[in-house]
Amino acid sequence: MDQFNWGIIGPGNVAIEFANDLKLIAAIPQQLKAVLSHTAEGGEQFSKKFPVENIFTDLNKFLGAGLDAVYIATPHTFHHQYAMACLRHKIAVLCEKPITINTAQLGDLIKLAQDNNVFLMEGLWTRFLPSIRKVLELLQEDKIGKIISVRANMHYRAPQDKNNRYFNPDLGGGSLLDLGIYPVFLATLLLGEPHSIKTTAIVSEEGVDQACSILMNYDNDQYAVLESSLITQRELEAEIAGEKGRIKILSPWTETPSGILLEIYDDVKTEFPCKWEGRGFQFEIAEVVQCIGQKRIESPHMPHSLSRQIMKIMDEARRQMNVKYKKFE
Repeated sequence: MDQFNWGIIGPGNVAIEFANDLKLIAAIPQQLKAVLSHTAEGGEQFSKKFPVENIFTDLNKFLGAGLDAVYIATPHTFHHQYAMACLRHKIAVLCEKPITINTAQLGDLIKLAQDNNVFLMEGLWTRFLPSIRKVLELLQEDKIGKIISVRANMHYRAPQDKNNRYFNPDLGGGSLLDLGIYPVFLATLLLGEPHSIKTTAIVSEEGVDQACSILMNYDNDQYAVLESSLITQRELEAEIAGEKGRIKILSPWTETPSGILLEIYDDVKTEFPCKWEGRGFQFEIAEVVQCIGQKRIESPHMPHSLSRQIMKIMDEARRQMNVKYKKFE
């Protein structure tokens, strides 16, 4: 493959960061072949920042632009329809988290990807960061023994405008889907599916969770305490405590943390600094390019089953909070 051709749906802030990191892929030149925008103006503004061959406002024309893969970066509630359209046209999909707003929608995508033999992956970029790889390496080396608990939070004090996507139920608003997915991902990656989930939340008049806390218990005497909030701000840290020690991912743990701290109880402390070029999207981009080159339909590191486990947990948490997206459920 001489060149890998990307399409982007939804040229907003996240897509800009994604496009910035495309240039950091050295193995195969990455080309922005096409952008689909809700308005022509949005596409033109994006093209001022990056060289884009084609700007579309028509989905069918976009799908015919000769794309190797599409990155979907729209609000959550549009993910399902755009991913379905791409998969029907046998175009590989990297869809920003959460990949859908519920398990039923995710099931649609997985089935279509399998039926059409097309690659599909949730864009949980944190999974591919060197910091998470280092944590998994330390756990594999049994540095802290059996995991007892996982604690993680994601707080972002969003602009107090109830018309923006964070607080808008029609756009999948709420802290859980937008922020809480990161702590849920970490606990699920390390501990799997829980046997029980208990959730408490602050729910707005519009029916979205402004903040929530999830306690998950597991059969083998393990647990996770997870928090997300759109109305408070705090250090974004994650801690994995084991029988022999603990691993702390320093703030901001979901992005480029200042370091990974390994503490053996009553013994040595070791800090591993974290630093890399760009924002970090290049690591998940490289995974997509490699998987497609290997003719896979899912990533072995971010498989469909992991996305399904995460979504099932979030569905149950929302059920307990009584948060429903009525247009889609």
